[in-house]
Amino acid sequence: MVRVALAQFSGSIDKARNLEKAERMAYEAAGNGAKIIGFPELCTTVYMAFENDARHFASAEEVPGPSVNRMARVARETGTVVVFPLFERAAGGHYNAAVVLGPDGRIIGKYRKSSIPTTELIPGGSEQFYFKPGDLGYPVFETPFGLRIGIIICYERNLAEPARCIGLNGADLLFVPVATVAVTRPWWEVLLRAHAIQNLYYVAACNKVGYDAGGAPGEPYYGLSMVIDPMGRVLAQASETAEQIVYADLDPAVVRAARRKWTFYEDRRPELYAAIAAAKP
Repeated sequence: MVRVALAQFSGSIDKARNLEKAERMAYEAAGNGAKIIGFPELCTTVYMAFENDARHFASAEEVPGPSVNRMARVARETGTVVVFPLFERAAGGHYNAAVVLGPDGRIIGKYRKSSIPTTELIPGGSEQFYFKPGDLGYPVFETPFGLRIGIIICYERNLAEPARCIGLNGADLLFVPVATVAVTRPWWEVLLRAHAIQNLYYVAACNKVGYDAGGAPGEPYYGLSMVIDPMGRVLAQASETAEQIVYADLDPAVVRAARRKWTFYEDRRPELYAAIAAAKP
């Protein structure tokens, strides 16, 4: 069994405050037996897409960089894998990214959010103002704890294809870091459970909670971070209002058994699915 922890917290325009929370919660989670620890989307910053304001580009960092290096030290000192989402600055532009850090403190890999919403989901702000579409595909990362993990970020949970690609690439566990508000609340749990069932893997989704201090005015994040098993059962769920760490003990053998019983992957007909891979209309 591998204990997974999700640390949901409210963000701040002050990056130091976010890092202090992430560091403290990671040590607490490791002290309670967690081997893999996940955080919300853009956990070093506010969710900036409530407004289009160039001042937020100053909070972006390279990978590796100061925040990644700090959390790499935490991963090394606790012997854990850390899924660490942040605003990345790179030679090709800016990305909504998540870095996977190993228990030796090294970077196992990185994911960049691939599907950036093309509409203003929130009046006055746009993710496309800040983020380029990711260019790394849907990698799956090996961990020393027997769980292979993939990542999609926030809006991508509304799409079937990214989650399926993660499964096809061999994941046992899908991490979904998010920063989401009331408009998505009705289908929050439904979509996550559907991904777990259709792809026969665990899903661990970590949301922000409350308000970002110092960010643009917006709605509160509703928390409810949760871990779901391959049959769609919710194993753990956080509060709607409080900063909290939730835990679940995951067994890679459960994924193997589910895929032996339910042959969803074998029963696919890829030769009939050309429309899925066709260019956008």
